[in-house]
Amino acid sequence: MKDFLLLEWDTHFFGYKIASVRASEFGLKRIKIIIRELEEQDIKLAYCFVDPDDNVSNDSLRQIPGFLADEKVTYSIEVTNEINFPVTDHITAYNLKNTTGKLKNLALQSGLYSRFKIDPAFQNNEFERLYTEWIEKSVDRKLANEVLIYKEGNELLGFITLALRGKTGSIGLIAVDENQRGKAIGKKLVGAALEYFNTHKITCVEVVTQKANFAACRFYESCGFKIKSIVNIYHLWIR
Repeated sequence: MKDFLLLEWDTHFFGYKIASVRASEFGLKRIKIIIRELEEQDIKLAYCFVDPDDNVSNDSLRQIPGFLADEKVTYSIEVTNEINFPVTDHITAYNLKNTTGKLKNLALQSGLYSRFKIDPAFQNNEFERLYTEWIEKSVDRKLANEVLIYKEGNELLGFITLALRGKTGSIGLIAVDENQRGKAIGKKLVGAALEYFNTHKITCVEVVTQKANFAACRFYESCGFKIKSIVNIYHLWIR
């Protein structure tokens, strides 16, 4: 079995071959063998997922060097009827067929710590294209079951995307306009999200962010979310 899996969606979307490395441990010798295999298949980029406590793999990937693009933190919260958040009538479902420019702008604001934005090796607007695709397919209900928006008057100030995954709910994108933060809009959106999940008999909700995004981590923890897992994601560019 190969040490990597070609990621067909990523490859098609970005226009060059991208793979996910399957190895459970990345010793330096093993990584060099994997790189040769990737070169033979004309792979340009490989994602390597590593346990933060795996010192051997983390040290080896840094030596290659791999780019530590993300320390991905998954938060979770149990959904109960006792969870209370600020109530507002400013939140409604987004029912337009098209994605507005403001909604796209908010989606880009939500990804400022994305590994696709912070990795300087991406030079073809990968981040902008990816997050635009993400919000457009969420509005189309292909990546989300619901998109909730926060408006004051006619001004869109925030949004959150929600997906149902069996007994688990998932918060995909969430953003509050950078000029409107500190007004509890984010907590109101999360509260509306948990209410939505509760009505759909969801018992657990997960959301992913980046460890480097201290504000987001503090925000989710203030909402009652607990850390479920952390994984280091390296980008291994094959030159």
